[in-house]
Amino acid sequence: MVIRGDAPRLAWLRQGAYWLLLIAPTIGWANDGRKTSSLLPTSRAAAEDIDEIHYRPLQNVRPGTSAVVTRKAAIEELPLAELTPDARAKAQSVIRGLGLYRRLPTLGFDTDPGVYEFLLKHPVTAVSTWRAMEISRLALRGTGPNAYFADAGDGSIGHVEVWKSTPTETLIYCDGAFKSPLLTKPIIARSIMRLQSRFYKDNLGHPRVEHFGDVFVEFPSQTVETVARVISPLSYSIADRNFKQLSLYVHLMSQAMIRHPEWVQSIARRMDVEEVDKTDFLRVAQLAQTQAEKRAMEIMQPVPVDEILAPLRRSVASEESAATPIRAASLKVDGSR
Repeated sequence: MVIRGDAPRLAWLRQGAYWLLLIAPTIGWANDGRKTSSLLPTSRAAAEDIDEIHYRPLQNVRPGTSAVVTRKAAIEELPLAELTPDARAKAQSVIRGLGLYRRLPTLGFDTDPGVYEFLLKHPVTAVSTWRAMEISRLALRGTGPNAYFADAGDGSIGHVEVWKSTPTETLIYCDGAFKSPLLTKPIIARSIMRLQSRFYKDNLGHPRVEHFGDVFVEFPSQTVETVARVISPLSYSIADRNFKQLSLYVHLMSQAMIRHPEWVQSIARRMDVEEVDKTDFLRVAQLAQTQAEKRAMEIMQPVPVDEILAPLRRSVASEESAATPIRAASLKVDGSR
């Protein structure tokens, strides 16, 4: 079964699972890869092998960057005017005390738009699939409208608010604490992430998405020296990698829903969410499969019989038209004998 072949790729999501499906950039930002449970390699060669083998479905349109000019443009483009006064005040506080900024890579990959949107709008259900697949211990529960509490299981926690959610833009705020073995106290951080998505179809009509994120992080209670001991340039590569891992998750889940409904049903049975959430999850999977079958039928649409026979009919008609004078002439000659 293809899903078994995909299992090693899903296993690499364990590290990125601390990122709460694009909506908790604080959690896991400073992970230095030293956890004993980490499956990620330490050598560059091994990392390149992972990219080649496991990230092949992802198109790296543009690499991540922390350039000043990009950061300034990203700040100016934040839709602060659309936020509530409380959310706007929190966003402005993060920007004023900005400690880290990252423009995550722009990635393109195949995915059903409905699946993509569902996973973003139902993060509790999405995280539940991680536990059902045994690729993460992350716990997530709703605390109010568009509000969640996340617990990574290692002392890292975060309160998440979704400020804006449309098919093309998602804006999230996270107030969290990251636990590092290098420090006696957790690192307190507040962060904003703006995810922008663009859907399109390839030459064969397959749906794809191209997305990237801007992450802004503030450290309100630590000195720069303390944070610098844990937050290093390595954090940027970790952030980029985690974003790739989560993008891979979305791609693989979409493919599983389309190609392996039985496997998706088995995952749904193991998910620790309400029955209504499981039903919604399976409904999205069924719709994705139906849409995929419809696209396949459109590509393989049979040509009408009349269209197939039209050239033959034109050829016969042409030959009959050309042969008529010859037969008439022959009859006239025969009659004169």
